[in-house]
Amino acid sequence: MRGLAILLVLILHYLVELLATTTIDWQAKIVLLFRLSWSGVDLFFVLSGFLIGGILLDNRDTGDYYRTFYLRRFYRIVPLYAVLIATFAVGFLWAGPNAAQPLAHLFRLRTFPVWAYPLFLQNIVMTYRHSYGPSWMSVTWSLAVEEQFYLLLPLVVRLLSRKGITRFAVVVVAAAPAFRFLLGASLGAYVLLPCRADALGLGLLVAIACRNQTAWTWLLSHRRYIRAASAILGAGVLAWIVKDAPLGYTWMAAFYASLLLLVLTPGRERRVFHNPVLVRLGILAYAIYLFHPGILSLYHYAFFRAVPTMRDAPTLCVTLLSLGTVILLAELSWLVFEKPLIRYARLKFQYSV
Repeated sequence: MRGLAILLVLILHYLVELLATTTIDWQAKIVLLFRLSWSGVDLFFVLSGFLIGGILLDNRDTGDYYRTFYLRRFYRIVPLYAVLIATFAVGFLWAGPNAAQPLAHLFRLRTFPVWAYPLFLQNIVMTYRHSYGPSWMSVTWSLAVEEQFYLLLPLVVRLLSRKGITRFAVVVVAAAPAFRFLLGASLGAYVLLPCRADALGLGLLVAIACRNQTAWTWLLSHRRYIRAASAILGAGVLAWIVKDAPLGYTWMAAFYASLLLLVLTPGRERRVFHNPVLVRLGILAYAIYLFHPGILSLYHYAFFRAVPTMRDAPTLCVTLLSLGTVILLAELSWLVFEKPLIRYARLKFQYSV
């Protein structure tokens, strides 16, 4: 499922956004078909709520609870993120203070403070500045949301009862649409943790259900209800694509949560996600996510001195070249950097009984 999430993100940035201004009929139909590819990040949030919530629930009564969790998260998230920040710093110096567009937009937006990135506060700064900031770092708003979630959730899981954790998850799911309503059309409604907590909370609820014997038995014996709910939610998603129906992020997150339940409970839906391409993309997803927009912009600047677009054969080839570069770098990152660090952290830092 993580592979599906990153595939949707790649479709958004490497296809939909590059064709978004087109007036050619067949290209406009492609944009319409994949117009909800932005929801790949919502699927990431649901999966994070499920996976991180599950880890914490399984270890809430162990010793070294906080230390083990935070150090393992550090080794998983921070080293590669530090590489991204380092490449951004190199680009910042290379572009220089008088860089022309589009290089300035890639590395040198003067209105955006760079200190926000190492502190994982860029989503808050984005809200106040009404800007995603330099495009090399623009996608990291979602990483900031998740890191802020990682700071909060261990406290919730450790200090509350299991019923209290469930109530907390229900409250944040219900509160997120209210926060978005209060912020209206501002960027904060999209990038702030309280506004995106419904997807994270739904993932947490799935993790809770999978660890409650009564709930899990009911899910297994009533799988047809899960399939029916997923079909109804999916029909709403299709209506959103075709007729621009007024649905929101909570609906999309609920659809992905129902899909997650279908994959977790034995059934034919699970087989789809055994696809080796999706599995590999899921493994490489973190590096792909961090570097794919910057490399796309950098390649188009190098070849055309322009922002990314797809208007002819040369721009298509450069887009495909940048995609291949991203996949190759992600493979190298996983094999020589991420995987060894994850293995080390799991061996070094363990939850004690």
